[in-house]
Parts: sequence; structure tokens; C-alpha cells
Amino acid sequence: MLKKLIINNFAIINKLQVDFNGGMTALTGETGAGKSIIIDALGLLVGSRSSIDFIRTGQEQLNVQGLFGVKSSSPLFAILDEYGIAHEDNLVIIKREINRKGRNVCRINNELVKTNVLRQVGKFLVEIHGQNQQQELLDEDNHINILDRFADDKFQVDLAKYQQLFTEYQEKRSRLRTIQKNSQNLAQRIDMLKFQIEEIDSAQVVAGEDDKLEDEKNQLSNFEKISSSLQESYRGLSENNTGVVDSLGNVRDQLEDIMDYDNSYKELYDSVNGAYYQLQDNAATIADQLENLDFDENRLDNIQKRLITLDGLKRKYGPTLDEVIDFGKKAHHEYSDINIDDNTEAKLEQEINELQETLTDLGKTLSKQRHKTATTLEKSINHQLKDLYMPNAKFGVTFAALEEESPSINGIDQIRFDLKTNVGEDFKPLVRVASGGELSRVILAFEAIIAEKMNVETIVFDEIDTGVSGRVAQAIGDKIYKVSQFLQVLCITHLPQVAAMSQRQLEIKKETVKDKTETQVSLLNDLQRVDAISLMLAGTKVTDLTRQHAQELLELAQGEQKRLD
Repeated sequence: MLKKLIINNFAIINKLQVDFNGGMTALTGETGAGKSIIIDALGLLVGSRSSIDFIRTGQEQLNVQGLFGVKSSSPLFAILDEYGIAHEDNLVIIKREINRKGRNVCRINNELVKTNVLRQVGKFLVEIHGQNQQQELLDEDNHINILDRFADDKFQVDLAKYQQLFTEYQEKRSRLRTIQKNSQNLAQRIDMLKFQIEEIDSAQVVAGEDDKLEDEKNQLSNFEKISSSLQESYRGLSENNTGVVDSLGNVRDQLEDIMDYDNSYKELYDSVNGAYYQLQDNAATIADQLENLDFDENRLDNIQKRLITLDGLKRKYGPTLDEVIDFGKKAHHEYSDINIDDNTEAKLEQEINELQETLTDLGKTLSKQRHKTATTLEKSINHQLKDLYMPNAKFGVTFAALEEESPSINGIDQIRFDLKTNVGEDFKPLVRVASGGELSRVILAFEAIIAEKMNVETIVFDEIDTGVSGRVAQAIGDKIYKVSQFLQVLCITHLPQVAAMSQRQLEIKKETVKDKTETQVSLLNDLQRVDAISLMLAGTKVTDLTRQHAQELLELAQGEQKRLD
């Protein structure tokens, strides 16, 4: 669950640190105070898209940090292990920084990660439900994915197998279409690839070979100059009577005779003695090089020819030999992918037909499992809707089969959620009949069912209770409280009944500080909660009677909590 959230320079938030607990926490305050901004900041921590527009006016960067406590059984830790991110004590710290130049820095437990890794981790930490989730439910193409979330483990295994085969099926169909449409172009491309591969392979290119050959070429091209210079150097150092080494040896011997008389003579001796031995080593090295020096005219000719070959390859396939080698590898790979013989097309067609039959059979198995899941889901949703004061509403799942020759990534089913809200009406698509308040209750019904199965630690309801009031508001508060028995729940609400059902209430306010608007968050005590809920009940003017109603609402909520526990 989320334990601590730190926000700096985010929209109208200057500096903010909020501690959280388990159970249900209500975030209340006037519209525009910054409640949704806090949720947006939390969304950044779990991988939502960043924007420089989030940065507070006058600041160069924003940063958000979160401390999460995670169940030891969470799949999240397998992802951390996969990316080599250390973790201990079941704690995860996430940091994200965004500056005005567009730089986006993400860290998990102080390890730099990419945003996609943040998303992989984030989906096991926080799930945010608001307007986006309403849009998800209003998108019929998404209904099949929502239904599948409620299926059992066997279905998930079968679906993964089906999708793997479907990907293979699509790849083979794509390759067959390419072959059929571009057979002439493919033949030309194959000829070109064969030529390129043979040219590169026959050259047996070795990385760095050209640099070594250039060095050897320079040696052989300047053989006489090198030989002459080495001989003169050797004579200068070692020729009897006139050699530098012998002369320096005499100097060393003279200083050796007097070095005991003064430290300065000893220092001179040590210096000359070191130089003497260094020059002796140099003379020996020059002698060795002279002995090994050899001129091979044929070798120079071969090097020049080899360099011409390598230069030709670099002009064609890359400015460096590394790129030539890489080009050859890619050419080999492409050649193996597109090289076809007379039987390739027929073989592909047979494989596609076999895969299609397998997909159809497995698709039918998935469809049977989906029908069972749909029946269970319908019963559960309808039960939840009764609790949410939609006693006459009926939720249904409609199936339509795809054509056998055109399976989809999810199988052979088309799924649509239907709803009828009153007795005597027919089922109609959910997207056409549900009002804002009804849609909120349908979403909450889904969440109440799936809460026990969810792998996330925290769920956020961002004004999910919009469009309802009265006893429906109380029912929604009860339902959110039930969800909080399995997950940490953060709930942005304007409804006093929902706020009263929370174990903690955070009040968000806007204040003007030095001509700038800032958001402040306060954890309300019992007396402050009475005042806050009184204001939610009254709107503007709070009276003693309003406070009595607020106190009564909080006491009733405590009774509801005990009943639901």
C-alpha cells in the first residue's frame, strides 16, 4: 500500500508530504483545490505519461516520490529481480523527476529505470479509477478484456497459448502475402543479398583489421628510414669510446668515488646510475629491433591489396569494418527470412490452414469458458446492483461469433455488455442506456467483485460517485468500504455519506501564499471531520443543526462499518 507521498513543484502544489494508512481514506475539499492533482502525481509514480505542463509556474522541474509497502506474494518482486533492482523489507521507493527541457528521470529503489519498467511495476501497486475507466466501460471493444479479467487460471493459460499461436498465425499470413505480392521483387532482393553476403563472407573481415594493416604498411613503406635511424641510434648509444652509454658509465664511476662525502654527491650518483641502466636497456631494445627488422616486398604488396578490398567494402556497406560486419549479419538474417524455394508458398499455406484449425478449436474452448464466466459475472453484478439501489436493473453479457476464417487476438468471440434499468424493458447496449450515476454504480459493482482477486496494493476512486445522492450515496460508501477490506482505498468524493464511511479524511485546500496559489492537505480529527462534513451537507452556511446532522452521519457510518466488518 501507499505509505508516503512527497510532491514538489507539481501544478499548484509547492511542497507536500502526505502519510497514508490502510483501509479507506477520503480526500475532500472544494472543486479545484487540488484533489485530482494529488492523484495525477500518484499516477506519474506508476508510469502515466509525463508533461512539462505539470511543472509549477516559475519552477524548472517537478519531482514526486512514493514509499510503498508491498505484500511478499506480489508478482512485482519478480519484475524487480528481472531488472536487477534490489529490494528488502517488502518496501519499494519510486522517484520521478521532470524538467522543462523534457528530461524524464525514473528511479525504483534508487536504480534508474525506463518508463515502461515503471509501468510494469506500477500496475501491481496502484489502480486509478475515474473518467478513464468510464471510457473503458463505454468502449465495446474493451468488454472482452474486462470479462476475461474475471476468468479462472486455466482460462488465462489457454488464452496465453491461443494468443501465442495467433501471433504465429498472423506472421505466417503476412509472410505469405508478401511472397504472393512481391515474388519478382523478392527474387531480385534475394539475388542482391546473395551477392552482398558472398562479397562480405569471402573477404573474411575481422574487426580492427584495417587499423593493424595500416600500421604494418607504414612500417614497411618506411623501412630504410627506420633501419637507418635505429642503426644511428644504436651507434650513438653503444659504439666503443664514443658511445653515450660508455661515457655515462665513466661519469657514474667518478661520482661513485665521491658519493660518500656528501649527500648531494650521492643524489647525483643515484640519478646518473639510473640513467645509465635506462640507456643500457634502450640500447638493448634497439639492437633487438635491428635484428628483427625485415623487409618483405611481397608482404607490402599484399597489405596494399587487402586494404583496397577493405576500403571497397567500407564504401559499400559502412564507414567502419564493424558496420560492414553488422551489415553482413543483417543480410544473412534477411536472406534466411525471405529465401524461398518452389515449395515454400505451398508449405506456408498448409501451416496457415493447420494453425487456423487449431485456433478455431482452441477458440471454441475459450468461448465455452467465457460463457461460464459471463454467467457467474452476470449473477454477481446483478447482486451488487441491488445493493447499490438498482433493484430492477439487469446486467447481461451478449456473445457474437466471429467468422471462422477471421479469428482475433482474443479468440472467436465478440462481447458486449448490456443493461436494462427498468422492469419491462429490453436489454440494450450498456454504452447507450447507462446514465452517469448508473455507470458509476456498474463500475463499482465490477470493482467490488474483483477486489479480492486484484494484485494491486492500492485502488483510487476519483469522483466515481458523480451523479448520485441520497441513499444511493450511502450504498456507494458501503461498497467502497467493503473494497477497502481487501485493498487500500483512496477516494476523492464530494458526497458526505461516502466521506463519513472512511476511516480517515484528508481535507485539501487552496491558499494564496506570496501571490501564488498553493495546495495544502490536512488530516482531520473527529471535531474537524464534523465541520468538514457539515460544509459538504450545507454547501455554504453551516448551522448548529447541520453540525448535528454531520455528527449523526458519522455515528451512523461507524455503525455501518461494524455491520460490514
